[in-house]
Amino acid sequence: MGAEPGDRADEDRAGAAVAALIRAGQADGDIHPDVTVNDIYLLFSTAPTDRPAADRARWLTLVVPGLTTSARPEGD
Repeated sequence: MGAEPGDRADEDRAGAAVAALIRAGQADGDIHPDVTVNDIYLLFSTAPTDRPAADRARWLTLVVPGLTTSARPEGD
């Protein structure tokens, strides 16, 4: 998003962009109505980016149903 951490204007602009994306997903019925910008930031800050690809994929499998209204695929 081109935001520099610590730059208040950049952080505000990035937060507004994330909020707009969340609202668009909620309007389409794809994102749970209680998801917030802070939820997304929490997920970003706890993502297992230092883990192997299989672990990151499993993390997404577990997290995405908490954000979206889509059911988790069978077998996952």
